[in-house]
Amino acid sequence: MTDDKKNTTSTTAADAKKAVVSGAQSVSDTTQRVSRAAVSGLQTGQHAVAANTTKAVEAAGTAWTAVKNRKAFAAGAAAGVAGVAGAAFAIGRATAKPRTGPLTRLARGRI
Repeated sequence: MTDDKKNTTSTTAADAKKAVVSGAQSVSDTTQRVSRAAVSGLQTGQHAVAANTTKAVEAAGTAWTAVKNRKAFAAGAAAGVAGVAGAAFAIGRATAKPRTGPLTRLARGRI
């Protein structure tokens, strides 16, 4: 072979080797980026699950407090209903009385 052919063959082989190494490096970089994205997605999912779990625990705690104090809530509600009923009765009694004039009031209803 001539020197030109040897140089061309060695240059072509070197170019092919560089292309293979470059391609392998590109695949490696892409794989790393994909794995980083997957790990980031998993971490985001874990954070979302943890936040939702915290919210659920807080809601359950509030519900449990209501269940534990149900007797106090019931007593308060009963007192409120009794108060409203008493006020309605008092207002109704005041409006149910017949109107009287000034002389009847002075005589306390005897006239």
